[in-house]
Amino acid sequence: MSIIIISSDSYKTGRQIAERVAKAMGYDYVDREILETVAEKHSTPEAKLMRALDEPPSFMGLSSRLRNQYLAYIQEATLAQLLEDNVVCHGLAAHMYVLGVSHALRVRVLSDPEDLARQMTSEKNIAPEKVKKLIKKQERQSKRWSTDAFHLNETDPANYDLIIGLSQIDPDEAVKTITDTVGYRKFKPMTYSIKCLQDKELASRVRVALLERFPDAKVLADGSTVVVETRALKREKRKRIEAIKGLAGEIKGVGYVEVHVINDIFRQAAESYR
Repeated sequence: MSIIIISSDSYKTGRQIAERVAKAMGYDYVDREILETVAEKHSTPEAKLMRALDEPPSFMGLSSRLRNQYLAYIQEATLAQLLEDNVVCHGLAAHMYVLGVSHALRVRVLSDPEDLARQMTSEKNIAPEKVKKLIKKQERQSKRWSTDAFHLNETDPANYDLIIGLSQIDPDEAVKTITDTVGYRKFKPMTYSIKCLQDKELASRVRVALLERFPDAKVLADGSTVVVETRALKREKRKRIEAIKGLAGEIKGVGYVEVHVINDIFRQAAESYR
């Protein structure tokens, strides 16, 4: 069966719609509750995983390296859940990393502006006249976060199959629209789209295995073949290839590992000036 991935400009609003869709479809529901398991598995504070999902890198916050590391942990766990199919997923940024998986319906739910303003006024205890500025700030942060993390703008409509604004559509109608849309034949699992999801899940597990030693590694999978791209100095190339093949080759499902090492011209230039 299909996968439904819901994101929203308000976590509370998105969750309410996602839970109702899951109930209406009889699907499993996956949300940020899995972060507790992820935190335990990787000995990482759950609060930092939450920040990785909500905040762009900053001097006073998470660095890009740590943010990417935490997102990799979350992505690995989420993709494992999505492989089960019959899943509604919300709040885990899955809409950013299931591109190409045609049986995943990506939905963006936009809150009614007045409801969002009231919600933020209540939750953050701020004056109503300051809410509009805060909403605009969060929109900028959301764009920056997704661009930094996935090189995609999550506010761009092109990244979704369906966008629902709650200004004119009530939640009941929104749920019905989503459940009707996922029944469209193009969102049914096909051999190619199932393989695409399986490849992404395998690549995510390999990337997590490499993160500690090779945080810059980019991983793609095609069946049991895994291709890893990394940067290193020429003198490090052979050792790096051997190390990556050793680590990746231990992952279940990996049959062959191909490593592409790009010459790290920045480190090379820095060393030449020492």
